Amino acid sequence: MIEKNITFKSYKNEDFTNALKISVSANLGWGFELFDLVVYLYVTTTIAPLFFPSSSYIASVLLFLGTLVLGYFARPIGAVFLGHFGDKIGRKSIWLVSLLGMGIATVSMGFLPTYAQVGVLATVLLIALRMSQGFFLAGEWGGGQTIVNENSPQGLRGFFSGIQQGGAALGLIFAVIANEIALYIAPGAAFSTIGWRIMFWFGAIPLAIAILTRYKIRERIVFNAEKTVKFPIVDVFKKYYKFVIVGTLLLLGNGIIYYGEIAYMPTYLGLYTKLSAASIDLAVLVTNLVWLFSSPIAGYMSDRVRSRRAWISSIFIVMIILAYPVILLLHSGYLPFVLFSGIILGLIISFQYAVIPAFLSENSDSSVRYSFIAFSINLGVALSSFGPFLGTYLSTVMKNSVLGIVILVIASSLAGFIAMMFSPRDNIDAELN
Repeated sequence: MIEKNITFKSYKNEDFTNALKISVSANLGWGFELFDLVVYLYVTTTIAPLFFPSSSYIASVLLFLGTLVLGYFARPIGAVFLGHFGDKIGRKSIWLVSLLGMGIATVSMGFLPTYAQVGVLATVLLIALRMSQGFFLAGEWGGGQTIVNENSPQGLRGFFSGIQQGGAALGLIFAVIANEIALYIAPGAAFSTIGWRIMFWFGAIPLAIAILTRYKIRERIVFNAEKTVKFPIVDVFKKYYKFVIVGTLLLLGNGIIYYGEIAYMPTYLGLYTKLSAASIDLAVLVTNLVWLFSSPIAGYMSDRVRSRRAWISSIFIVMIILAYPVILLLHSGYLPFVLFSGIILGLIISFQYAVIPAFLSENSDSSVRYSFIAFSINLGVALSSFGPFLGTYLSTVMKNSVLGIVILVIASSLAGFIAMMFSPRDNIDAELN
């Protein structure tokens, strides 16, 4: 058993340093991957008519957000394929391939012709690149969670998972920086012609940083190819089918909080408030800075509390209670209220999101861990990717842009909470290697 009074000084410097390098690399990689997707949401209101022209602006936005869903449903496919090789030949190489594949797809988006230039081919190419992003992202996120936890000292998995998961907040921060640069270079009407392209091209910078840090890491786990299973995903369904369902619903609930509120924030504020682009950027920046820095703290607290199951479940209850007032503050369009709402959302998402990788890793076997984690989380997030679409649709149909989002968040959080009641018990002392 791990002693409760254990501290950072209790671990070998070499193990701690290596785990820190890996978690920071995973943070940067995940930040880049989420940057790719958040930029897509960031430019929705600007470029939706460029690829889905319609007499109705909202119809164009809904169709554009629908392509987001298509990309996300490529993620479970990527999880099966990339997870298979991650469990068969090793984590690090597949992790790197996933990062490169996602990067190429993202930068390519900046070169896409519009509907006015090549007709429906523009739409087809957009969807193809979105699906490529989703395919490779599955390997990046699943691989990051697996390799971070397998190389973290026992008793600090939550802490290092928190560093890795904070990359999602970093992705939104990258997006804010890219948006400000694009607005400066291509202000006003120029943003709809060249500005949005600059945002996608900006992704080459965090991509290069992530690749450089990734080359320098080493895996602590000894990978024995002779002990691999023939088809990891088959074993996942044989051994962990109940946990796959739990993990999927857990990520659905958590994903709606993210995609239905935080990642959707630029689109939501642009559609339903009169805040300036600079004010929206500030709101997104504050939300994600809170998330980024509170994530390792939340993970470490779960190490000390020693009940990740109860921790994750309790955050769903908090979200159900706070959903209405938080969205109401966001919808007010009054910047101090919006910032306060963003701070609350940043804390809520970080305190749950940071803990999930350790919980999943500690309840799965190393021979199928990459496949199990990648498939479960990406299927859950694929379902949650309906968040921006459903949020906009419900708000339009109900003619109430507050209740539309609130109903969506409460329903998904309730589903996640119920799923956690059927999850495995905590296994914090598990040996992952």
